[in-house]
Amino acid sequence: MVQHGGDGWVVEENRRTVPGAPSQTCFVTSFRWCRKKQVLDLEEEGLWPELLDSGRIEICVSDWWGARHDCGCKYQLLVQLLDTDQTILDTFSAVPDPIEQWNNNICFQVTHVFSNIKTGVRFVSFEHWGQDTQFWAGHYGARVTNSSVIIRVSQS
Repeated sequence: MVQHGGDGWVVEENRRTVPGAPSQTCFVTSFRWCRKKQVLDLEEEGLWPELLDSGRIEICVSDWWGARHDCGCKYQLLVQLLDTDQTILDTFSAVPDPIEQWNNNICFQVTHVFSNIKTGVRFVSFEHWGQDTQFWAGHYGARVTNSSVIIRVSQS
């Protein structure tokens, strides 16, 4: 699900190398809030209910975000673990301080590990927002890249 605020989302080359990113491109937001949401079906991704309910998994989420040198930006992340009925079992959110204008193309990584996961988790909802702080037409807002959801299984 994608919501285009302002002039919407575009894809551009990263202005600074993001370590470990297989692609050095990013999604770029505009002058109004832009939102992207993806819901991952863990069973469709190859995990089975007995493993998901075993107490042996951790769900690790990560997202890189940054700004253009000449324009500041705002960014938010919301990740939710959901059961089969899409009921929320656990939530992580990040609302970091905005990046100011004249920032040397700075970028940050947001990470979180869900552990002690409740029985019944079947979906991960991953959504992020961004916008610029100058309200300039075009694509001067948050630059988002290398988003990931990784399932770690501990050995028993």
